[in-house]
Amino acid sequence: MNPFGPSSPTTGSTVPVGCPLPVFSKALPVAMLCIFSHTLATAQTSVYHPFPDSNAVWGLLSGATFCPDISVQDYYAGDTIIDQHTYKIIAEYVTDPIDCAPHGIGTGFLFDDTAARKVYWRIPGATSDSLLYDFTLEVGDTLRGLYANTGLCADAPVTIISIDSIEVGGSYRRKMNLANDDCFGPSIIEGLGSTTGLTSCYFMNKSFGIVLTCFTVNGELLYEKPCGAPELAPCGNLPLGFSSEHSFAHDIVTPNPSTGLFYIGQASRQISVYNAQGKLLFLQKGNEVDLGAYPPGVYTAVVETKKGPSAQRLVVVR
Repeated sequence: MNPFGPSSPTTGSTVPVGCPLPVFSKALPVAMLCIFSHTLATAQTSVYHPFPDSNAVWGLLSGATFCPDISVQDYYAGDTIIDQHTYKIIAEYVTDPIDCAPHGIGTGFLFDDTAARKVYWRIPGATSDSLLYDFTLEVGDTLRGLYANTGLCADAPVTIISIDSIEVGGSYRRKMNLANDDCFGPSIIEGLGSTTGLTSCYFMNKSFGIVLTCFTVNGELLYEKPCGAPELAPCGNLPLGFSSEHSFAHDIVTPNPSTGLFYIGQASRQISVYNAQGKLLFLQKGNEVDLGAYPPGVYTAVVETKKGPSAQRLVVVR
């Protein structure tokens, strides 16, 4: 199943940033319209549009050929204070077993630096942020941060090939394109993130890919995928907040600290282990995490269970 749908645009109004000059005077009205459109797009996108304050839901659809129609949802699950800044808690929910659907990096914390026009991601247990999005980039610039050789995507550098604007929720947002394809090409949109998911790889094989199919704030649909029939199910009927079962518990890992071997006290579907810099070290199943080959320090294990994700801090001492 191809989650991107056929190549027939539906919604998502894109405004060009430039138009060709006319040759004949008959084209003057067209030229004026192009100039007006360019002026409108420039005026609308000169103001930074931050991520929403609350109740945001990113609905994603997996395109895995052996288990299609799997919904993945990233959503706001409250606020937390880290280093005197307010972060949004981001939770991830998958409707089917984790090993059947590609997904992002899971639970984490998002900080939108509106003055710098940059968005940062803090993996639970990490001591510093990682750059998630930089909306100051121009055509020809290379992405940096989480998508720069960290294992989330291919090692090849990802470059901005064009910039235009798109209407989201009544305002035109800056849209940085990573490919020349309005239907299949990934892009990054102010206040929304990547069209392949909030923290999903930009260039995943289409037979095993994931696409942002809808984005809602306070239940209002602000974005849907530009081609094919709308897929709104991933934005509804899924958890919209943390319960006590989703809390970042610290008492289910033993021993902790450890010289390298840890035991998870509940059944897990998948465990993602990160270092203190937020780099993904490995993915695994089971209930035993072995960090014996890694140096002493603080690590984070994001444990996916039937009840949802929890982040566990693992301390290695020797």
